[in-house]
Amino acid sequence: MKTGNNELQKPDDATLILRRMLNAPPELAFKAWTTAEHIQQWMRPEPGMIIPLAIMDLRVGGKFRIQMQKPDGEFFTAVGEFREVRAPERLVYTWDWEKDGSGSEFGEVEGKPSLITVEFLKRGERTEFVMTHTRFATPASRDNHAMGWSRAVESFANLAEHQ
Repeated sequence: MKTGNNELQKPDDATLILRRMLNAPPELAFKAWTTAEHIQQWMRPEPGMIIPLAIMDLRVGGKFRIQMQKPDGEFFTAVGEFREVRAPERLVYTWDWEKDGSGSEFGEVEGKPSLITVEFLKRGERTEFVMTHTRFATPASRDNHAMGWSRAVESFANLAEHQ
């Protein structure tokens, strides 16, 4: 299934795979995916969303927090912990949501973490980006994330290719 330039696969009810060829080397793509300032520019799972705050402690055991705000003021704040950090080729981390993500500090989480693996595979002067998001609680959750990730990866690719 194609969404823009992204290839989207749903191999089972709990897994989502997004692939994209990037006209950028893995080093630039990895930096764009993992740097707070860059995340604030490309993380747009819904039109009009802004990212007031992004925190990235990029090390095994380090935590991240990405606060997203819709135009109506509603917050969606993703948090997680890095399980594997192998720059510039691989990143594995948990992904969960805060119950009330409106604050500036880490808050109480829903406690239903999923797992994301991102690979930046060198293909000559380009990078094959592969994101595998697993452990969704329901197919509906997977499908909602598929829409948001497709938009965000489009924006991420644009930033990675033009930085």
